[in-house]
Amino acid sequence: MLWKFLKTNWFSIALVLIVLLAVARKSFTIFLKGTGSKNSNVKTEKYTDLAQVSDAKSLLGLMSGNQSAGQHLPEITETEAAAFFKRFSKVAQGERKKFGVPASVLLALAYVNSHAGKRLVASEATNYFALLCSNDWDGAMAQVEGHCFRRYNTPWESFRDFSIYLAAQDWYGDLRKSAGHDWQAWVKGLREVSDVLEAKAALKQVIQQYRLYELDAP
Repeated sequence: MLWKFLKTNWFSIALVLIVLLAVARKSFTIFLKGTGSKNSNVKTEKYTDLAQVSDAKSLLGLMSGNQSAGQHLPEITETEAAAFFKRFSKVAQGERKKFGVPASVLLALAYVNSHAGKRLVASEATNYFALLCSNDWDGAMAQVEGHCFRRYNTPWESFRDFSIYLAAQDWYGDLRKSAGHDWQAWVKGLREVSDVLEAKAALKQVIQQYRLYELDAP
């Protein structure tokens, strides 16, 4: 009886088996793709972790030995940059006359270290140079970005304290004599003045791009 049924309907049975086999193969392929996708995600996470470790190691190349963490300079619009330079150019020129640091260099340092005034340490502590608290600092303090920063009442106080900080460095006197009004020599000789990654390159770019060296004219 069974043999007669198979003999009579063999074509239909074979067709059904072919369809079932095709469906089974398709499902297995989808399963493999899904498994591969999961494995890919795992690899991506591992690669991200390695990238984070690489970034952490790059902090060792900071220009500054004074600061505690590396900062990446964010994107700053032309409008924001122009407003920042207009606001503080006179202050930088005034500090140059008293302390000898080219206005272009001082202004660029304020721009880079405060992210054109957008960084929290500038908005919350009025600290435009990201100067950390120190053992000899007896002024106001603020906890920002997980660190203790000096707090000022006005931007001018921030500029003046930074000028005093520079003048107190053991390398400042020699640099002032050798560099004179040469902003490039100043940038090259600066130490312990920024926690921004690749700070010297950023300073040069800012001074050249916005022609800040024009502020150094007597």
